[in-house]
Amino acid sequence: MARLPEEFLEWNYYARRELLMKVSRGLSGDPGGVFRELSARHNAVLCTASVNSEGGLDVNGKVVGVGYVPKLEWAGEIIAELEEHLKLSDEELSCGGRSREEVLREHSTRGIRLLLNHVYLEHSLADERIDFEKMASLELALRVPHSSKHTWRNVQEFKKACLVFFQPPSISFEVRCKVSIHESGDYWKLVNLIHDAFHYVPPERRFGRPAYVFHVEEVYDNSASASGFGRRLA
Repeated sequence: MARLPEEFLEWNYYARRELLMKVSRGLSGDPGGVFRELSARHNAVLCTASVNSEGGLDVNGKVVGVGYVPKLEWAGEIIAELEEHLKLSDEELSCGGRSREEVLREHSTRGIRLLLNHVYLEHSLADERIDFEKMASLELALRVPHSSKHTWRNVQEFKKACLVFFQPPSISFEVRCKVSIHESGDYWKLVNLIHDAFHYVPPERRFGRPAYVFHVEEVYDNSASASGFGRRLA
């Protein structure tokens, strides 16, 4: 396995922290611009492939949200706090004392604080607590009846993938990785809870969401720049 290089982390991880801090302080000016910046770092094209019954290749690419994985030694503490965070929102919504919009707004605000406390950390803590040899995502399409499930089928057979990040007009990174699939255990809990920390999901929809953990093997700078065009970083 390889560690995500600092050049990538400065653009993707630490910039996410700064943007989340802006959101937590309250947005002014161009809030849409902040969320576009976040989306460019959070979303990637997940590219997968497998051999089909005719002996040819089935290839697929889809845009997914990609996050970071805390080291498992910190998992118990993080899981407990994020579960309590969800429980508070569940209880508020079930009792009907406040409007749904107000509760969801509070959920997102509290969730950002928790992400800043446990996932998107300052430089002095990040190496200690975050596993920078891994990234992660959820398979959200598996529970959707009309979904093609191309990615899910591909990773069952061939557990290699590529994540392509792009920030217009020219920044792009490629992360090549092995994929492990988790349908229970600490990684499954962490990835699901980190997703739900900001995006509230009702209890009845918290099912059928396997977690993909991407074990980093190679990283390339594919930016349209003098230092890019496929330069290997790790």
